[in-house]
Amino acid sequence: MKKLCLFIFIVSLGLTSCNSISNKPVSEKLSADELSKAIKSDTTFSSFYENIRKSTDEMSDIKKAKYNDVTYRRLFKYFKFITDTVYWKALSEKWEKEWATKYALYLPKADSVLNYWHKYVEENSLNKYVNIDLSQIAKEYYAYIGGLKEVNLGFRLTPLQGTVEQIRFTYGYKPKINGDNKYYEKHSCISTSPFSSPIIRFWEVGYSDRDDFAGKDVETFLRDYNLYIEITSIRKDGINKSIDDISIPQKVTECFENEKDYPVLFELSKEELIKDIINKDFITKWEYKNKRADEVRGKKDKLCFNFLNDL
Repeated sequence: MKKLCLFIFIVSLGLTSCNSISNKPVSEKLSADELSKAIKSDTTFSSFYENIRKSTDEMSDIKKAKYNDVTYRRLFKYFKFITDTVYWKALSEKWEKEWATKYALYLPKADSVLNYWHKYVEENSLNKYVNIDLSQIAKEYYAYIGGLKEVNLGFRLTPLQGTVEQIRFTYGYKPKINGDNKYYEKHSCISTSPFSSPIIRFWEVGYSDRDDFAGKDVETFLRDYNLYIEITSIRKDGINKSIDDISIPQKVTECFENEKDYPVLFELSKEELIKDIINKDFITKWEYKNKRADEVRGKKDKLCFNFLNDL
């Protein structure tokens, strides 16, 4: 009996809160009094109202007429439903299991595809011909003010399979504290003189990047920055070899880019790979869960569901 009374009390509180919100169409602005009552009944109505107003103010008269039955009370109730994290967490876990039952069998197949391309890249990589590492950071200063005038990076080029006649490579770097950012500016280096043994060659650092090397030697620079080096082309035995000759499917490339440092993006990329290469009818976990969620959201209130999708 006590539990029943408590349930009735909680429900009545919810109804009182909901009834404090105007039944005016969302295409119309609320008066100060109506807005005050709504916010007092539920403080989250404030941000809800601001977002709705920004969107509905830009709606055409045709759309306003189409959704005239969408009132603040109705939409806010729907909003509370679709933002109920406890409710949706349970469903999400259920749908994830459903997805795994139907589609997880394709994941090992994706791994096999990636293993094939890993081997392909390794066998065709230009890195098997030359090893490149940062060896020196040479600096020149202005004699009269002592400021940094010029910085040259010395890269050691080590041939691994005999003489290399020409080489082009890029390097880039980013602070280690920003490891979540995978993008960095690439700087191109070209050497047109043959080398058959390890040799150090220098390339000037651009003006805008000089300060990154101020007060640093190779050891301290590599301590503070991640350095990325990629050989893009070489000329060996009179034959030009380019990274462009290594043709890899785009979805495989995306997997490789995310595989090491971005596990969540990697899993998403792998699912896209399955759809693109293995089975065009494959549905990613995100697509499956979103589709099921749309079914629930639409069933709850089709008009509110369509309204929010139309915003």
